[in-house]
Amino acid sequence: MKANHHIVSLSLGTVAEPNALVMVQPRTEFSELGGDRWSRDSKNYFDVTWIERFPAGRPIPAVVARACELISDKRLADNYTLLLDITSTGAAPARAFESRGIYPALVDLTNTAMAEQAGSSLRVPLRDVIGAAQMILQTARLKVASGLELAETLVADLTAFDPKPVARNMDLRGGRNADLVFALAVALWWGDGLTWGDKWSDTSGLVSAIADRAVGY
Repeated sequence: MKANHHIVSLSLGTVAEPNALVMVQPRTEFSELGGDRWSRDSKNYFDVTWIERFPAGRPIPAVVARACELISDKRLADNYTLLLDITSTGAAPARAFESRGIYPALVDLTNTAMAEQAGSSLRVPLRDVIGAAQMILQTARLKVASGLELAETLVADLTAFDPKPVARNMDLRGGRNADLVFALAVALWWGDGLTWGDKWSDTSGLVSAIADRAVGY
């Protein structure tokens, strides 16, 4: 995998909710054993490089256009993975990206106990995603540049978010403005299941199911 790879995570809510996009740059650090030997154990670290919130009522095509503008930045150099949280919208917004030749990996957060493939998307327990993100934060493996607008809000919302199950057929956001949390948590959950180095390998066994849909491979 090329250096400076980015995970671009877009969380889409209902028309009455804001949407959010978060860019995360991951890196893997291995422990040195001495004598040019390195431990097979590794830890993933994440730097948040961009945060953007789209106000409620912003049409999906406009959000997609802005996302495409961001990922076309020459500094990314096509070296990114685009994740699309379709929990509230279903898979229809993916077609707006596909019409531009961009194929995001689709993630659907659920109350289920296990991750599973569902058509072109991966259904993942909300508890797993939020739990992974909060663990990364608590173990000091997440850095959010203080100069980014919404940086403090992002960290505060993730810290306070309670992924308790909600009633069947109820929006998993439960009336909470969880757009920033969902965007960041999906990126961290996805990235923490991978080893980042000369070769990008799936260590969780979950990501590979839809990895071939993501841009940048």
